[in-house]
Amino acid sequence: MKTRHILVVLLLITLAAKAQQPANTVLDNKVHKMVMQFTSADSAEQATVVAQVRNIRTVWPKAEIEVVCQGGGLELLVASKSKAAKAVAEWSAKGVVFAACNNSMRRQNVKKEELLPSAIIVPSALVELVQKQETGWAYLKAAH
Repeated sequence: MKTRHILVVLLLITLAAKAQQPANTVLDNKVHKMVMQFTSADSAEQATVVAQVRNIRTVWPKAEIEVVCQGGGLELLVASKSKAAKAVAEWSAKGVVFAACNNSMRRQNVKKEELLPSAIIVPSALVELVQKQETGWAYLKAAH
């Protein structure tokens, strides 16, 4: 019984120490793969998705991230509408992929030339999300 109490106390001390780590501490250097679905045209949401990318890469520097933009989220990648173009370029240069849904582009009459230079185009956002998940990538709903 006494040993059990000691183990519980040690576990609680360990958990408390981990909880007190600064937010910008690297948790590990493993390669984590995640695909983020972004669907909002709201400029605050554009800032939020970029902040989420930054937060992930702060604690997991080797994380592979793809942000798939569809519907209203396509505005993040349209040069004339993006409120986060500079951040998209910065994170793209660091290996984060920003993908535009071709179906959304077609519906919104957006041409490839209108996208930020670092954006890639995928045929279908939903297909891209499923394919990534089928190969072990974690799914995240971006922003909100």
